[in-house]
Parts: sequence; C-alpha cells; structure tokens
Amino acid sequence: MKTSVLRGITVFIFIGLVLTGLLFNTGFGTLSSFGIGAISEICPVGALESMLAAKTVIPRVLIGFIVFLLICLLLGRVFCGWLCPIPWLRKGAGTEPVPPLKEKEKAAEPIQYQNKADIRSRAAVLSDENAGTVGHGSEVNGSSGNDSQAKGHSVQDRRDGSCAIALPKTPFVVLGAALLSAFAFGFPVFCIICPVGLTFALIIGVWGTVVFNEPSLTIALISGFLLLEVLFLRKWCHSFCPIGAIISLFSYFNRFFRPTVNSGCLKRSKGFNCNRCRDVCPEGIDLNAKVSPMLLARCAKCHACSDACPVQAINFPLIAKKNIKTKQEENSKPAATIQKREPEEAIKDFDPVRLPLTKKQAVYEAERCISCGACEAVCPQHSPIREMMDFVRQEQFLKAGKVLLKAGAMPEICGRVCPQDRLCQGACPLAEEGGAVRIGALTGFCADYALNRDPKISITGRVNGKAAIVGAGPAGLACADVLRRNGLDVLVIDKNVKGGGLLYYGIPSFKLPKKVVERRMDIYQKEGIKFEFSRSITTEDEIESLIRGHDAVLWAAGAVQPVMPKIPGIEGGAFYTSDVFLAKVNLSPESAKIEFNIAGSAVAVLGAGDSAMDCARSALRLGAERVFCIARKPKNAVSADKNELMLAELEGVELVELAQVREIVRGKNGSIEGVQIADAFGNVSEIPAQLVISAWGFRNKHTPGLEKFLKFNSDGSIKTDESMYAGEKIFAAGDAVLGADLVTDAIAQGRYAAQKMIEFVKLNQKDK
Repeated sequence: MKTSVLRGITVFIFIGLVLTGLLFNTGFGTLSSFGIGAISEICPVGALESMLAAKTVIPRVLIGFIVFLLICLLLGRVFCGWLCPIPWLRKGAGTEPVPPLKEKEKAAEPIQYQNKADIRSRAAVLSDENAGTVGHGSEVNGSSGNDSQAKGHSVQDRRDGSCAIALPKTPFVVLGAALLSAFAFGFPVFCIICPVGLTFALIIGVWGTVVFNEPSLTIALISGFLLLEVLFLRKWCHSFCPIGAIISLFSYFNRFFRPTVNSGCLKRSKGFNCNRCRDVCPEGIDLNAKVSPMLLARCAKCHACSDACPVQAINFPLIAKKNIKTKQEENSKPAATIQKREPEEAIKDFDPVRLPLTKKQAVYEAERCISCGACEAVCPQHSPIREMMDFVRQEQFLKAGKVLLKAGAMPEICGRVCPQDRLCQGACPLAEEGGAVRIGALTGFCADYALNRDPKISITGRVNGKAAIVGAGPAGLACADVLRRNGLDVLVIDKNVKGGGLLYYGIPSFKLPKKVVERRMDIYQKEGIKFEFSRSITTEDEIESLIRGHDAVLWAAGAVQPVMPKIPGIEGGAFYTSDVFLAKVNLSPESAKIEFNIAGSAVAVLGAGDSAMDCARSALRLGAERVFCIARKPKNAVSADKNELMLAELEGVELVELAQVREIVRGKNGSIEGVQIADAFGNVSEIPAQLVISAWGFRNKHTPGLEKFLKFNSDGSIKTDESMYAGEKIFAAGDAVLGADLVTDAIAQGRYAAQKMIEFVKLNQKDK
C-alpha cells in the first residue's frame, strides 16, 4: 500500500477521533480533554498565543505544549505530513501547490528551438555520457568528478545550482506576528484565520448544529474563509504556516525517522541525474545535496520522496545509518514490453502492429522515469515529458495528454513515428538499467487518451491578420495550428486531395493509422483553419497573389523530388519510386493490390532507410512472396530505425547488405526479371524480382515561380535567416528548408516559424 494512502487513512482516523470525542464527550482528539471552548490551546501556536494573551502561564496549556514538544523531538514534523487535513482539502479541490524546486525550474528560461545539427549532436553526447558511471560520493551538489552530471545540458544546468532552495523565512515571520498580535490584542488572533483551526471549527460547528439544532451564521463565515484559503493560498503550508514553523523549530533536535538515501540511489551509484525525490518534496529538500539542518527539520515525514524513488533507495529508519548497501540489480525495474501482433497475423492487413500501452503499463513506465530532463533536451520540440510523467504517475491521464497537446504539437503522431531510439529514448540514462523509459509509447497513449475525450481547444490569442500556408504536411499544419490559436485567419493550400502530406501519403497505416491523421485534420477544421486541397502554387502570379492577400506566408511544400538511381533498366513498367508506391497503398490498399498485382511475386526495394522498410512491409501485405531490401551499407549502419528493421525482418523482409545495384534486369518483353548487384568484393549476382521500388530518399523540388521572391541553397533548399524569414513576407519551414528529414524536426520548425510570423505581423501592424 502506498504511503499516501496510509496518510489519508491516518487523517481520516484523526478527524474521526475528534468527532468521537465531541459526540461522546470523551475528549478524544483533544490530547488532554481540554474541551470545546479551549480547542485552540491544543495547537502549539494557539497555546503560546493563549498564554501571551492572558499574560500568564496556564498550567494545562503548558502541559499540552510540552507534550507537543516531546512528540516533535521523537517524530519531527509528523503532524504536517500525517495529521493535518489541509493538504487533503487542497488535493480534493485540485489546488495542490507545485513543489518548490519544480516551480523554480519551471520559472527558468525555456530552451529555444535549435537546428537539427545541434539536436543530433546533443543526442549523441547524451547517449555516450549516459553509458558512463561515477563512484560513490560524487552526488554532492549534483556534480561528479568525470562531469557525467552534464547530462541534459541547459536543462541540467537549471536543475542543479540555480534550482537550489533556501529555508523559507516567511513562516517564522508569520509566527512572530501571530504571537505579537495575541500579546497586543489579548486573544489568539491568528486562530481566526488559521486554515487548520478553521477546519476543526467547521467540524465543531456542524456537529453543534446537528446535535443541538443550533444553526449559526458562523458556519457560513468559517466555510467561506476556509474555501478562500484552500483555493487561493496554495503556498500556505510551505511559505506561510506558523504551525509548521514552530514544529520545525522543535524538530531541529529530532534524530529519529529521518530520510536516508542508501547506496542503491541511481545518482550515487551510477551518476545519473535522478531528481525524482527532490521534485516531489513539498519543502524543496534535495537529499543528494548539502542540506542545512534547519531545512531538513522541515521534513514532514510524508514519504513522498521514498514513494517516488524509482529504485526504492530512500527509507525512514528509526535511527539513520550510514552506508546502507543494497543490491542494485534487485531494485532496477525492466522496461515494459511493448506488445506486438504476431508477424504471420500482422502481414495479413494494414492494422497497427504495435499495441498501445495499458493504464497499468503506463503508470509502471512513468514510475521508472528519473526526471533527469535528458529526453526534453534532445527532443526537437522540447516536449514537456517530465510533466506528462508526473500526471501519469498520479493516474491523471487526461491531464497528462492535455500537457502534451500544446499549440502546434502532434504528440499522438510523434509518439508513433518518431525514431525515439535516436532522440528521447536514446538519451535516457536507464537504457543500460533495464531499458530506456518507453517515452514514445507513453506519449501516444496519453495523447490518444485526451483526444478520444474531445478536449476543447480555444483560440486564446488576439492577433489580427491573415496568413497563408503552402503545404499541408507536418510543418505547415503545426504552423497553422499555432497561428490560428493566436487569433489569425489561416488558409492552408495543398496539391493533394487530403491533408497531412507525408503523414497521410508516405507512412503506412500499420505505423500511423489514417484515422489518427484524419482526427488531427478534424481538430484543425474545428479551430477554423481553412483548407484548399487539389491546388498547386507554382507561378509568380499565384505567389504574388498570396503575398498581396495575406500578412504573412509560409512555404512548407516539403522535399518531394525522389532521388532516381542512375542505372540501366529503370525505364519501363513495374518500377516505382517510394512516394508513388506508398501513396497508392495509403490511399487504398485494396486498389493497390489490384494495380501492382504482386501476389506470389518477388519485390526488390532499393535502399534500407525508413521509407524502404515501409515499402517492403507494405509489399508483404499486398501479397508478395519474397521481399528484398538492398543496402549499400552493413546492417548495423543502415539508416532505418532499429525497431522498424527488426519488425521488417520478423515479418519476412530479407536484407541484402553491402550491395551495389548495377542494373534492373528486364526480359525480352520488357518485364522485370531481377536486380543485378555487386558485393564488396566485386562479385556480381542477380536477385529475383518482378517489381522494383526505389527508396533512395528525396530532394527539394525546384519551384520556378519562387525565384523572384526567395533565394535557394545549392541543394535546392530555401535559404532563410534565424527567424525562418525568406523574403517578401514569405517564411519557410520543414523539408523545404531542412531537406528530407524527421517529422518531429518539421513540426518543431513549423511551430517556431509561426511564432516569428506572429511577431512579424504585429510589428507590421504597428508600423501602419
């Protein structure tokens, strides 16, 4: 049973004792049978106030005060963690405060968009560093001798030194003010506004009304004050409560049941930047840093840290012992297994191969996360992964999904198609400790959970203006979403009959179901984004018309020119580029099955990247008997995602390594008979095939009409400045700038371009 549940039961029993004492006049809950009229004297602050107000020592009050002091010496600030009802009232009202260290981190300057080279190099650095370990004792102040704590870079920097928190002084100021006011006015003034006192006063008032039939306006006043404090004074317990302050003073001498970190701690034993315990502490105590005795005295023994520790390395022994050793192997949790359909069943249709996580698996994976921030640092969109994890751990899946669904984000798509092993999961330090946290699967699960409940998306911005976007792919759609939510009228133009670009036409349904893309398009249309499909923008007049009619234009037409192999035999039937093949398959698998007519045939795919795997696996589902992927590189160096390659081979795709394609062999009637290849030693052989698909990637397609308005790089990509501005009110983003790249990079750049377009529109409006 979780400690939080035990704490809740304890508070319930405590309040039950108070009610029992009131109902049967036993004095239960009053510590020394003080009686209803002296309820304030049970509290240590109330006791001191009472004596100061009376300007004399009251024996029974002094006895109660001494008893409370002894309890604090033995158990520390246990009242705040186990008996005080206020945290539970806040939890019920949904006004729980953000832990101090986490709040301070959120207030830090956010990471800005970075180009893909920065992100790729950072991912590589984090992946390499995460494989290292440090010796015991390197945990002081979150630093280590071999700099392994550099994981996460700017995120990590914010989480260490700048996030340290000092002892809050305000509670002691409030305590002093409460005691002085009692002495000055002759009665315990603070008790009138104390939320703890108001809670018990409300209980007593309701009890009196029910038992003695004595309704009173006082109950309404007490309820009103208590409601205001619970709803609006979120930081009361940490930053203001004088009861907590005086208990902390007594607890300074407490040496029992103090939190102890053993050698199983991932920060101490592995050098990982684990921050789970410090992130959840309501007092901002970092057990792996030097903590002042007074700050440690504010520990409420709530066990939030021990509950959060992913390897159960924190405990509260009767007497703290140093150098407690545990077996790390027993504490580490293996990653959850992503369930997949059996290959022989999966190739019979285009339904998703990977099955979604269950709620239980999602919570399990989130509890493994150490909140180091490395995943967010390498994510091109810097998705709020840790915040999502926090909500999942609390089983608040709807909130977890809403956190991800920021303007321009497409978490339900990225969770399915991003190469997580190269980005977020590749940076996860737990890769060697049971496996990286399943961030992609968790992201997809949470986003789907929220989207399936039709969350309301509001237009919060008030920017007036009109924007046009050419290209309804990831970059264009992300940009459109951000612009629309900020108030602009947005028109998206695309040459295809459906929106989504690569998401719809280039990724098979067994990886990204069409209903997921269509749901996303429905969201955009409900927001008020206007779409014009089956329309191409190619001439100078068309582009100039867009510029005149809009305050800003985004060019996000993508990289759509396939790289054609320069080999004999490509002219003629049964040879397709991957974009043509996948577009037909994605629009209608049944029609594609008839058109390609490859049932029982052999198919050769030129290339071994992600598109090649998509083509090969699609060919199997269309009935091909054998499918070959011909790679110029060895298996461990091909560009395909490792998981996708593994799935392809399990389904029956054969990888031909270190092979140079020399010719597509055709028979006398022009039909394809095979593909001639040469191995690394120059040996020539022929792979049988009746259909060949070229998947050697894509380049930017030159648009003649743009030359008047924009400049191009030597590779055909559009040249932009740091704000994605290309000239003549035109911005550019996505593959049109990056070349053929990842979906998440395109989305990140589209979101960034939208912010710069908003700034551009606002600036121009001021000048008019």
